[in-house]
Amino acid sequence: MTTLLTRNLPLLAGAPNGIKKLRELILELAVRGKLVPQDPNDEPASELLKRIAEEKARLVAEGKIKKQKPLAEIGEEETPFEVPTNWAWTRLGELGLVGSSSRVHQKDWQTSGIPFYRAREIVRLSKDGFVENELFISEALYQELSTGESAPKVGDIMLTGVGTIGVPYRVQKTDRFYFKDASVLIFKNHIADNSGYLLKYFVSPLWIEKIHAESMGTTVHTLTIARANETLCPLPPLAEQYRIVAKVDELMALCDRLEARQADAGSAHAQLVQALLDSLTQAPDAEDFAQSWQHLAEHFHTLFTTESSIDALKQTLLQLAVMGKLVPQDPSDEPASELCKSIEAEKQRLVAEKKMKETPHLEPVSTDEELFTAPSSWVWVRMGDICRPISSGSTPPSDLFRYDEGIPFLKVYNIRNQEIDFEYKKQFVSPENHRGKMKRSALVPGDVVMNIVGPPLGKVAIIPDTFPEWNCNQAIVFFGLIAPVSRQYIYTFLKEGSFLKNIALIGTAGQDNISVTKSKNIAVPLPPIAEQHRIVAKLDQLMALCDQLKSRLSEARQVHEYLANALIGQALSGEKKSGAEVVDFSAYLISKLAPQRTFGRVAHMKMLFLADSHLGLGLMDGYRRHAAGPLDTSIYRMEERAAQEGLYSASIEVLKSGQEKVSYHVGANISRSVEMAAAALGAGRKELDRLIALFEGRKTDDLEAVATLYAVWNDALAGGLHPNDEWLISEFRNNWHEAKERFTPDILGNWLGWMRDHGLVPTGNSAVTKSQAAFLFK
Repeated sequence: MTTLLTRNLPLLAGAPNGIKKLRELILELAVRGKLVPQDPNDEPASELLKRIAEEKARLVAEGKIKKQKPLAEIGEEETPFEVPTNWAWTRLGELGLVGSSSRVHQKDWQTSGIPFYRAREIVRLSKDGFVENELFISEALYQELSTGESAPKVGDIMLTGVGTIGVPYRVQKTDRFYFKDASVLIFKNHIADNSGYLLKYFVSPLWIEKIHAESMGTTVHTLTIARANETLCPLPPLAEQYRIVAKVDELMALCDRLEARQADAGSAHAQLVQALLDSLTQAPDAEDFAQSWQHLAEHFHTLFTTESSIDALKQTLLQLAVMGKLVPQDPSDEPASELCKSIEAEKQRLVAEKKMKETPHLEPVSTDEELFTAPSSWVWVRMGDICRPISSGSTPPSDLFRYDEGIPFLKVYNIRNQEIDFEYKKQFVSPENHRGKMKRSALVPGDVVMNIVGPPLGKVAIIPDTFPEWNCNQAIVFFGLIAPVSRQYIYTFLKEGSFLKNIALIGTAGQDNISVTKSKNIAVPLPPIAEQHRIVAKLDQLMALCDQLKSRLSEARQVHEYLANALIGQALSGEKKSGAEVVDFSAYLISKLAPQRTFGRVAHMKMLFLADSHLGLGLMDGYRRHAAGPLDTSIYRMEERAAQEGLYSASIEVLKSGQEKVSYHVGANISRSVEMAAAALGAGRKELDRLIALFEGRKTDDLEAVATLYAVWNDALAGGLHPNDEWLISEFRNNWHEAKERFTPDILGNWLGWMRDHGLVPTGNSAVTKSQAAFLFK
């Protein structure tokens, strides 16, 4: 198996998040018995378990530990995969003793002495090997506590119990510390030689997915002593444990070297790209500019191979646009000095007609303020010279806001990706306030707005014509341009952002502000009006090409990832399906259902299960009987991958009830995955769309009831049973999870009838749920 990995390292490591996935794969292979060969001469794991049991019995007899309550026997349906014949599945509590500390009261906390660790300190120790601690206890109290069975000893493993749960730290010879009860658990290791392998197990996907799945639905993630003791662990022979640890360390060191090499190469590539782009913006004359462009063009396809390099190219195009280097000057253009005269005449007309107030005269732009030498047909002007009176918005009292109608009211968070996104947290003010108290901050379509409170500064947008009038708060300044100045050109200039170098920012600590006065005095390089339009047109054309380049790059990365995932599937001998396929189908569901308020993670998982089972997609095979219905814990890694690839993201909201509500947000790259899923579905897409439509607008409980009934029914058919409704309802309420008792027999009977009416009847050919399947097939 390691030959397969090393032979394909470039493919794996070069995929998106490839080294992270490679590390996960190494750990997963390690705990499955697929990383190193088995040796028939090794003492089997069953003998190791006997020795551990004998050691525990001795310690109990000597009064050093308390006798444990017997743990439940492991049923075959509980084990997620087969292990080699000389391995054994065991519960963590059989390998050692999971416990907590004696209570240390807050009055005993000190600022010096023996370190007293909480979960956050254990996380830091696990990551960095050291921690700057804040809490301590006295030497005397430490000595008193050290006599108990919970005192950390060499080879014991600490586990975080709250927050980021399950993070391990192995106690070292030099360690002297105590820990907070409930916040941190301790695994007392009765055979210290186990600790190396167990440390790898505690960072493996198997452990992480298991403990997070069982804390799903709780307000705060916790790992309890009881849950930890009952968690399954695949145990190799002791001799193989040593080989596994050595091989994992060897391969992780290789990953470190690959990561460092990638970082160095990435840094060198970024520096080279920036140097060549800078040669364009810094070229002193046309000849030098042409030479610099030639160097760039010759290596274009090797330079612009990452999203960051394409973003750097787009920024350079903006710079070239406002410097007069993007399009050639036309000597027949009316010079910008004449444009300024036209603007001044228009301002005077508007003042005379009382359509705007007289604005004070602004000082000419000094040579020191000019960021570059503009073409001879251009002029440097103040922003206030080419605009109606410049002002910022205002914030009315909260009771003046309306949320359903009126005049749209903008805040900085409505400027997203350099355009107005009013659908995000939209608010309205009344027309009366807009034309009264807030008249000064009235906006119209075509005005250019910019945030003046940051960080970050540089958020810019043009007011769209979706509403005839707008208003904004005090963190936004607006520029009403005097005709015929091109709003798109001024928008381009502000978006480029170099003008910020000339502005002395004001503000309190952690905040950058630009005053309205400084906004009026921004120095603007103004081209002839004809050239403004040519610049905007050329920039639009080139930006579209950059976006196409990015899209092709994304497609290439997806192909790379598909190949890497196929290799991972081969390494796991087909026991896990391709993550990319599941992500595509998940993205398809998210694209259809994310806007629904009731669609959260529980609904997401249940729709995946129903789509997978009803259409026979074969996407997942690890469904377990969870409180909220069928659950495959790979959903967590799937969502993480989707977020990394820009398909969709998840956010968590804590409801008044204390429960967490997960919402999904469609990402910029989702369309490609939706297309891939649609292509893979073929004719099945119509049936999937029908299935989705059946649950549109329904509550999560409805989806949970149908998905669980489908799973119960399918399990029975797969086991050779032909159940009636009474049996299915009883199995649902009594042998799935205690939380299912809230569904009454009448409700479940109605849902079974509904499923038959809508063709949602299982065949027994789908994946069987695990953890209680033994009951079904006795």
